[in-house]
Order: sequence, then C-alpha cells, then structure tokens
Amino acid sequence: MTQKHFQNLLSKLELPNDEVALHWVAEQNQKTIEKFAQSRRFQETQQIILKSLNNQAKIPWGEHYHDTVYNFWQDDNHPRGIWRRTQETSYLTGKPEWETVLDIDHLNEEENANWSYHGADLLYPDFTRALVFLSSGGDACEIREFDLINKTFISDGFFLPESKSSVTWLDENSLLLALDAGGDTLTTSGYPRCVSLWQRGTIPQEAALIYAGETSDMMVSAWRTHTPGYEKTLVRCYRDFYHSLTYQLTAQGKLVSIDIPEDASCGFFNAWLLITLATPWKIADKMYPAGALLAIDFASFQEGQRNFTTLFTPDEQTTLQGYSSTRDYLILNLTLDVVGRVEVLKVENGLWCHVQMLTLPDFTTISASGIDIKNNRYQLISYGFLQPYCLSYGDLDNNTLSVVKQEPACFDKANFEVTRHFAQSPDGTLIPYFQIASKGLELTGEHPTLLYGYGGFEVSLTPEYLGAKGATWLQKGGVYIVANIRGGGEYGPQWHQAALKQNRHRAFEDFAAVAKDLITRRVTCSARLAAQGGSNGGLLIGNMLTDYPTLFGALLCEVPLLDMTNYHRWLAGSSWIAEFGDPEVAEERQWLQSYSPFDKVSSDKCYPPVLFTTGTKDDRVSPAHARKMVARMQQQGHHNIWLYEETDAGHGSAPENAQIAFYHAMTEEFLWQMLEKNQK
Repeated sequence: MTQKHFQNLLSKLELPNDEVALHWVAEQNQKTIEKFAQSRRFQETQQIILKSLNNQAKIPWGEHYHDTVYNFWQDDNHPRGIWRRTQETSYLTGKPEWETVLDIDHLNEEENANWSYHGADLLYPDFTRALVFLSSGGDACEIREFDLINKTFISDGFFLPESKSSVTWLDENSLLLALDAGGDTLTTSGYPRCVSLWQRGTIPQEAALIYAGETSDMMVSAWRTHTPGYEKTLVRCYRDFYHSLTYQLTAQGKLVSIDIPEDASCGFFNAWLLITLATPWKIADKMYPAGALLAIDFASFQEGQRNFTTLFTPDEQTTLQGYSSTRDYLILNLTLDVVGRVEVLKVENGLWCHVQMLTLPDFTTISASGIDIKNNRYQLISYGFLQPYCLSYGDLDNNTLSVVKQEPACFDKANFEVTRHFAQSPDGTLIPYFQIASKGLELTGEHPTLLYGYGGFEVSLTPEYLGAKGATWLQKGGVYIVANIRGGGEYGPQWHQAALKQNRHRAFEDFAAVAKDLITRRVTCSARLAAQGGSNGGLLIGNMLTDYPTLFGALLCEVPLLDMTNYHRWLAGSSWIAEFGDPEVAEERQWLQSYSPFDKVSSDKCYPPVLFTTGTKDDRVSPAHARKMVARMQQQGHHNIWLYEETDAGHGSAPENAQIAFYHAMTEEFLWQMLEKNQK
C-alpha cells in the first residue's frame, strides 16, 4: 500500500460508520475470531462465563422507591433484559416475586429496533411515572415518558430523540432539561451547555432558559433534591472534568451561587452543606487539607459564615470514596489501604458525633448507602477478590444488620489467597498491588500472570470479586494482579494529581515498576507476563507497548485512547483536557506526544503480541484510536497485532450476556495462546 493510500485509509478509519472503515474492520475481526474464538478451550471458557452471567441465583440489585424495589435483569431468556419490580417486603426475604414493567426484547420486536436499557428516572414522590432512557449502542439515549401504573409509554408524553440530552423531573408537568440539539447547544466536548425548564405540552427548543454555559465548558446539568423540608433545585456547570460552578435555583427563579472552590464538590444532608476538597482550602487562619469533608449549615454558609465542622480528614492510608445518607445519619464510604470500610455519623444537639465503624477482614470491601430519606435503613454490600457479592440490610434505629442474599461462588476459593505487595517506582514512591494466586505460590518465575491497571481520573481499583475469571484464569494456573498506580484515587486527590498532564509518565512508571517487581520476586518472567487495561487504562497499555516492550509477553488494550495529539477532536475528547493536556497548546502538545502511542510506535522496534479492542458505537472514546493503531503497526510490518471491534458495543460492554461471554472468552484465549507459546 502506498503512503498516499495508507493516509487515506487512516482518515477513513476516523469515521465510525464509513463503508471502507467497516469493511476493513470486518476483515480484522474475521482474522481475530478465526485465531482466538475456535478452540475447545475458548468454547469451555465461553460457557463458564455465560453460565455465570445468566445464573438465576445472582443478586437482583434493586433501587428502592418507598415500598417498591425496581431491578433490571438479563439472562438467556431475556438477552436485552426486563425492567421489573417487587414489593420491598418480598425483596428483603431474598425471594422476591417479580412483576415485569418493561420487556426490552419485546419492545425491540415491536419496533424492529436494537434498544438497550440505560436506566430510568422516577417521578417523586408518587412514582407513578418515569423517564426511560434507551440507547442503540453508545452513551446517547432516546428519552420517553412511561406510565408505571399501566406499564406503557405515554404517546403524548415527554419525548426526546436519541442524543446526549439529560433530563430530570422538577414536578409532574415540568422537567429540568439540558438539551442536545446539535450546533451551538453543545460544548466542544459534545455535551449540552444550557439548562432549561421544559413544561409539558411545549417543545424542548422553546423551554425557558435557566442557565447558559460557554462552549468551552465541558457540560451543564441540573437536579432536584427531595429531603422533606430541605428541597432544592441545583444547577452545575462543569468548567472541565475537575472544576465546576454550582448554583441554587430559588423559588423566585433566581440563580444563587454556592461559593466553594471550583475544584471542590458539594452535596447536602438535611440542613447541612457538605464540601469535599480536592486541594487545600485556607479560610481565615485555618487550612483544610485536600481530601477533607467539611460540613456547615447551608443557610449560614449562604449568609457568609465559614464555621466548618471537619467530618473526615485523610491520612496516608485512609481516603474518602463517597458518602450517602439516611433520614438522620450520614454514611461515609472510606478506604484504608484501598480496602473498604464504613463510618456512620449523626448530628446530636447541633454537634456531629461518630456512631460506628464497619470493617471486614481478608481484603473484603464494603460499601453502604441509605435506601430511603424517610427512614434510617440502609443497604451494605460486601465483596472481595475471593468473596462473592453479599447484600445485607441494616437499620440504624435499632443497630440491626442481616444478610438478604449471597451470590453463589463461581469457583472454589479454598486453594487461593490474596496478598499485598509494594513496588518502588523510579522516584521512590511505593506502589501497592494485590496478588491473587494459589496458596503458598512457588516462586519459579514461570507462572502465567495477568497484570491489570487503570491509573487515571481519580478512579480507585478496590478488591472486586473475580467471578468467572477465578475459574478460567486462577484455576488454570494463572496469577492475577491489580496495581494501584498513581492517577487513580486510591490515596485521595494527591495520588491522582501526582500523575496529571505532564506528569502522566509517573502512572506508566508505576505500572512498569509493578511488572518488574513481579519478575524480581520470581512470580513470573517477561515472556509469561501479560497486561490489560481499558479506556484510560488502554492508554496505559499503549505506553507499555511502546516504552516497555520487553517487559511483557502479551498485551490486551481495550477501548483505548492512543492518538493523544488528536484525541480532543473526536467525540467527548475535549472533556479530558484537564486530565491529559491540550494538543492545541504547543507546550502541552509536546508532553502529549511523549506519551502518545500512535505517535511513538516505530517500525524499528520489536513489540509483544497485542490485541486492541473497541466498539463501533462508542460515542465517548472514538474507535479511531484502536483502528488507526492497528493499521499503522501492520503497515510498519509488525506481526501478532490484532483488532476486535464489537459492532453493537459502545464504550462499555456489549448489550447481551452472550456477546459479553464471547468477548471475554476470546480475549482470554488470546492471552493464554500468547503466554503458552513462551513457556520454556
């Protein structure tokens, strides 16, 4: 292929649905499927995963609305799923009696469509209507009003065509609307820039404007809080991923600013304003640290008072991951060395006090949340790498907690253990990682090992149940590693900020340090070590490919960012400038090029086998990243470079369990084949 024809192909690959691009993708998919989706092991793995996904004994995760619990469920009889409900009393027995509200497979048959369910927003407080979100593949949704009594869509109700609009109820006849109507209604990130009040019976384009952001902002949103006596309508303008402006819309229709630092976030608990800090905040002569949670009476704050109560102060091991509330209690979800714990607080006589701390042993994560603002009941979820998910319900009024349902195990955990280790990054920082392996693992330096990482956007990789992977990886002799590298949120805002923008290389160095530590400890060797990451984690894997090619025997790079000098031009790319940098600024473009795998890959180097995956309908991270990387590497003459593009998938997984099982079995078969051929 001439250079001219190759450049023409690259330009075609940037267009998700271009005919030439889709033909090229189909050829790549066929090669990948023929290589990695034909063996008996692939079929066995696929069946194990599918059985796990379709297991009728799974926990039916529910959303509570007074005395009713709603759940979305998929299995082999309902590939696209059913939205259903049951009485809360039935749900809490662990044996709910379900009533189908909306059958997505039946809807698709009726409409000759390809819808996936993307959630619903129920009208408060009677919950007789809902706004249902339906997607044909990506993040964009069609929004329809639904009658929850008659279980039908309302023909003349609220409706928006498929787009990135967002809506929420204000009352029965009006919505808070952030409209995606294309053109100047959007920011450069592709999200709505205005919030309006949309009245029933009017067209959305004529909704009364509440707030208008700039095209350079990331997005705007609005929502309503429903705590009795403390109801609020709020508007937020996200300047970028980490900076925002928040306003209260008064009953008189006036927007009043909530004057907190732009990089802080806020929430509400009864009369209290809660502020989470991303950087230190000095008020008068007092300094509040990054990662702290502050509380103050909201009315007093709006009047200018700043007499905060500090509800949580981070330390080197403990981080606030989020919070929830019941009627009278505030629930803090924390991590101590990346393992979850729950602290419960209460206000008594105007003063905050500690009520209790909940923890579990053996690297078991727990998280809790209130289920109804009118009582003090809560749900607690616990899980670990080897512990299946367990759902419990408690009542803080009488300090009770009981298990409702325990998911079945996907594998026998008796022969495996979780251990914690630390690798030293080049700048001296100790990087923690979890190792899940056979008990008393013999350190031969030969174990097939899969290293997983993310390292961005303040996302924390806490222990999660391995599920089917325990049977398809651990029980076949594999070792699984989760690296808590910088860029994530495992140790609070500073852990994230240490690898932002020009310092992104630290995340990559951390990950490579973990890989080297596994080799030094003789868990594995380079030829038997694979690495996996998706989205921002795909950028991580791309840099392992270009900068540390001799460290790995195989790489799995999923829905990745790879062309870092052009990422801002596609879809939601501009929204991540605060994380990576702006290619339009010369200085920032220079550091972006230093970790842009598409720009760094060379015909002069040898690279390990790599499988790139993406989704045709991904409207968040363009499939152009993976497509162009594969095309360039193949043009340069590299072998063992593979692509799989799921035509029905967006940025998340495919919409049906059978497709998910196929994908994971195929990618795992790729890893096994590549690592086995390197076995001595």
